[in-house]
Amino acid sequence: MKKKRVHTNEEKLSDTIGSFVNQGRLKPKLQEISINKVWKDLMGEMVDRYTASLKVTNNKLIILITSGPLKHELAYSKDKLIAKINERMGDAFIKEIIIR
Repeated sequence: MKKKRVHTNEEKLSDTIGSFVNQGRLKPKLQEISINKVWKDLMGEMVDRYTASLKVTNNKLIILITSGPLKHELAYSKDKLIAKINERMGDAFIKEIIIR
């Protein structure tokens, strides 16, 4: 007697979740949460202390800084900061940084 072959649409759960996240509007929020988690490690305690908020919108990271001199210092190193964040996140997600 021959065995009947069963065809299924099996997929790894991580692949399914990954495709769901990439299709929807969840990716920017997940990236924002991830950036908030690693911000102190990336920038140090002093920069973290003067950072009021981090938001991601349309591949732009909006950083609210409470110190004027620190705003200017970060403004001069935007390209390095973008590269540092994208390297840490493992994705070239952030294209621009706006410092307020």
